[in-house]
Amino acid sequence: MKSYRFLGILALCVALLYLPFLGNAFVSDDIQGVVAQAPTWTWAKVLEWPNLLRLNTIFQYVIYLLVGLQPWAFRLVNILFHVGAVCLVYVIGKRLVKPSAAFVAALLFAVHPLVTESVTWISGGVYAEYTFWFLLSFWCYIQGKKKHWLAVLFFVLSLCTSEKALSLFFVFVGYEWFYGNVKKNWSSLIAFFVVNASLIVFYGMQIGVRTQQLTTSSYQSFAGFMNPFVQIPVAISSYLQLFMFPVGLTLYHSELSFGAWNFAIRTIIVCFFFIVLIYTLVKRKHIGFWLFWFVIGLLPTLTPLKIGWVVAERYVYFSLIGLCMVVGIVFDMVLHRKKLFVPTLCVCVLLILGYCTLTVYRNSQWRSEDALWIATARTSPSHPPTWNNMGDVYARAGNQEKAVESFQRAISLNPQYADAYHNLGHTYLLMGKLPEAKLNLERAVGINPNIWQSYRDLAVIAYEDKDLKTAKEMLSKALQLAPTDPTLLKLQKIIL
Repeated sequence: MKSYRFLGILALCVALLYLPFLGNAFVSDDIQGVVAQAPTWTWAKVLEWPNLLRLNTIFQYVIYLLVGLQPWAFRLVNILFHVGAVCLVYVIGKRLVKPSAAFVAALLFAVHPLVTESVTWISGGVYAEYTFWFLLSFWCYIQGKKKHWLAVLFFVLSLCTSEKALSLFFVFVGYEWFYGNVKKNWSSLIAFFVVNASLIVFYGMQIGVRTQQLTTSSYQSFAGFMNPFVQIPVAISSYLQLFMFPVGLTLYHSELSFGAWNFAIRTIIVCFFFIVLIYTLVKRKHIGFWLFWFVIGLLPTLTPLKIGWVVAERYVYFSLIGLCMVVGIVFDMVLHRKKLFVPTLCVCVLLILGYCTLTVYRNSQWRSEDALWIATARTSPSHPPTWNNMGDVYARAGNQEKAVESFQRAISLNPQYADAYHNLGHTYLLMGKLPEAKLNLERAVGINPNIWQSYRDLAVIAYEDKDLKTAKEMLSKALQLAPTDPTLLKLQKIIL
């Protein structure tokens, strides 16, 4: 009964922090990934190969069929997965470490501001989902061989949710190494290895597609490799810093250029971390396993391939569990010293309350597109999409001059940013500055010929200039790309 009380407290903490923000709007990738795509989905499309390996899409399609495009419903699923993950952290920790350490770890994981991107942001929910399925798999695995078939099933569900789960096979190996017997139980790992290896091959074949998608969406080259001797120290030191001091949270961690001394300090910190990791793996296995957990969860994002961010808060959702468990173990060790019990308890309470406050603040920044991009502009001023989105913020507010400044700033940061050229041209069109509008719209389609909105605006400009031949040509190109768009069909009646 006592365990159920602790689980209830953990679930209540998550509910109090996240349910008040259930009605937050669709933001960022939610617009293109859910709002624009959900109406086009069918069961045949969702369940066809390889879409079947996107379990979160199936969940989203079911939600869409039940309630339509209601952001609260999509976000509620994220919250429920987070509640499930938090509870599993407690029951797994209770089995592998002390119950008090497990509760502190689960509570810290429940309220930590770093997890908000994977819970409040609908598009980030995939990280909470695959973590939940893996934790359920791991829980079944440590129960004994009678439940290993369930462990394999849930592991498959985790892999079918995200390719980021591919590295988690090593958690099973680590568990047998530190808590079990690899020589004796190696046969139990065969099924996990076969499933994992099969999907590594499949996801590996998708790297080229992923690179092309990133190049197309961000108008930046992703050819070549990142230097791991720079990438790894920056990434791991940043995650450790954000874990201890979760301030300046942002969707785009673009401010990662450091001076020589700063980088040297970060490198020393990461080297020290790995020394501690090796030491604890040998001498303090109950701590070393959870530091190992932290590193294993980050492996897919530490590859030198340019297929993701160097640092992203959602990337560390799973790995955060390892750090939280280490903190829980340390707090438990100190709490058992009578002289330190009261001050340690006070520190723990203050830490949790502080993190709760930061989580509420961060959740408020996700309430709308405007709130998100205003917050992001303060923390990621060198990222081009930040200012492209800020231009939209100003445009929605009717401040066209500031919108122009923001779009121009985005272009100055990335001269190949076709979306920003289009938005700048569209804004000039609304301002009645047709020559400036035409120049920027032509630049937009010159970089990305698939922006049908630019062809639409060019058709409008040509029509205003009495150039019906060009107007028809531009409208025709727009209709080829978006034949059912109502604005184009209306414009077609006017021009043709």
